[in-house]
Amino acid sequence: MRTFLKLILFLGILFGISGAFILYSSWPLIFGETIALETRPVDPFDILRGQYIVINYKISTIPLLKDAQLGDNVYVLVQENENKIFDYSSASFVRPSQGRFIKGIVRNIANDKINIEYGIEQYFFERNAEFEMSNLTVSVKVSSSGRAKISELLQNGKPIVMKYQKMGLTS
Repeated sequence: MRTFLKLILFLGILFGISGAFILYSSWPLIFGETIALETRPVDPFDILRGQYIVINYKISTIPLLKDAQLGDNVYVLVQENENKIFDYSSASFVRPSQGRFIKGIVRNIANDKINIEYGIEQYFFERNAEFEMSNLTVSVKVSSSGRAKISELLQNGKPIVMKYQKMGLTS
């Protein structure tokens, strides 16, 4: 009976930790605010990871912040424009107390610009799927802490339509 209780306790802790990781990863999708970001996508293929696009956002390159170092956390404030797309407004190393912002990490500093990574630079989709890559925007859910997750790809403001190639069998 004692061994059985230890097993139940161990499994409870294991499931609790797993659940916490899942909840942490899903938090922006569940409770985040939706914003749309302008993109500059690239379409690579990786045998191990499958089909995906690498997304470079317009807000991935921002003006240089004084004393910026590689690996620094940066809070990028965004503001909605007349096209319902969120653009760069300002940035800070300190978390803003108000306004919409996305938390990123400084990945490159060159001249008077900083490249920021937000953790939403790759979007995976089903194998053999095709879609038009022009005029893409990304609908992103952003939590109150600034963590972001991609919720949907949009083309001309509407959800993308994926077409699938039929794969023939060869002998």
